Amino acid sequence: MTCAEATGNIPFYLYGEMDFPQEEAFEAHLDQCRSCREELENQRAVLRAMDSHEWQPDPQLLDACRRELHSRAAAVSAERRSIRVRLLEWARSELPVMWTWRPLAAVALLAVGFFGGRLFDVAARSFEPSVLRVRDLTQNPGGGVRLVLEEVRVKTLTGPVDDSRIKGMLLAAASDPANPGLRARTLDILKDRCQQTDVRHTLLHALREDPNPGVRLKAIEGLKPFAREPEIRRVLSQVLLADENPGVRTMAVDMLVEDMQTEVIGTLQELILRENNPYIRQKSLNALREVNASLETF
Repeated sequence: MTCAEATGNIPFYLYGEMDFPQEEAFEAHLDQCRSCREELENQRAVLRAMDSHEWQPDPQLLDACRRELHSRAAAVSAERRSIRVRLLEWARSELPVMWTWRPLAAVALLAVGFFGGRLFDVAARSFEPSVLRVRDLTQNPGGGVRLVLEEVRVKTLTGPVDDSRIKGMLLAAASDPANPGLRARTLDILKDRCQQTDVRHTLLHALREDPNPGVRLKAIEGLKPFAREPEIRRVLSQVLLADENPGVRTMAVDMLVEDMQTEVIGTLQELILRENNPYIRQKSLNALREVNASLETF
């Protein structure tokens, strides 16, 4: 990353809008560049100064805004009263005045009021913002989770991890394509609930499919207590042969050979023919020798 690119990315860094790889590259550049570090601190000082300054609006402007608000509210109220008055006048002039029809007129007016209210209520609800995705999260010391949700406006949702709405948002955040840092922190919280089927499936999917190695490491770490389950061992074998990250492959081989079973032999035999990492290769060789298995595939 050049100095020009780093300087242009400073606002995104300060507002937390960079994804995980960009943030790593930015911070790596800062470690080597004193002038960019100074520029970062200058812009951070400007933001702090802006945050600390309390803007006092013009009292005349506030008074004018309040008068306009009251005027518009009064106009809306008058319009609503006018509609009710016209309905009443129509009922008095058009409906028969016989006593037998008056109850029907009252029922009609009540129905208009009821369904009109429901209509306005549905219209109001239709303008409520809908949740798009989890933007950020932090774990509270007591074990709860604080989620920041991205909607039409930013909304904060706080509650225990096992709350159905909180958990649903966490499972969605674990697959957020735009923010690997968020995915990693989400899996770090969910891994303590890996005994739950939906959480375990989320971790398995992240281990197989997530493009970020840091996220895959979080997923495999959460699955470690369940390494004896057949489904997890099957995925670990696939990861051991296919994952490009040596750290992920190292954890996979450690988990598989810790409880060595016959179905892993073929995987290890295939692995030693292609593996370049000395630790993973030696670990596989030792495991095959302990069970007196051949070092070659047939």
